[in-house]
Amino acid sequence: MLDLIFAIKFVHLVAAAAMLGTWLGVAIFMLLAHRSDNPSVVALTSRFAVSVEKTVMIAAMALQPLSGFALAGAIGISPFGEFWIVLSFALYVLIVAAWLAALRTEIRIRDLTRQAALDNTPLPDAYRALFRRYSALTWPALAGTVLLFLLMTWQPRLS
Repeated sequence: MLDLIFAIKFVHLVAAAAMLGTWLGVAIFMLLAHRSDNPSVVALTSRFAVSVEKTVMIAAMALQPLSGFALAGAIGISPFGEFWIVLSFALYVLIVAAWLAALRTEIRIRDLTRQAALDNTPLPDAYRALFRRYSALTWPALAGTVLLFLLMTWQPRLS
């Protein structure tokens, strides 16, 4: 049974690390592309960002709650009977909602900047508004993901 617990813990940790690492890496590359103010750079970066997020983030986000609930069951605790798990799950739901909104914004950025690059025109004002929205969603959600790591490590209890 101990091997099963370690295997589930490993999957849970890798999924959490993939979420944080992928999102942080994508956010940094999107910021660097934005600072270039070059439509071609932003278009290519956002194209890769959307592709990476669809492959890595969807898998990691699906594995996170599945492995978390499986881990709770394997070690014999009720997931909804532990304060830190309930808090983690609520935070996770908010993070997923922010990620979905950020991904939708990234897709719009990708399409808009691709057209600007093809037309050989500067980045339009609509892009800047989209990037501000993307940043407003991404950075707080990344902080929330770090908070998830803290909750997983600290596991605060009310009793």
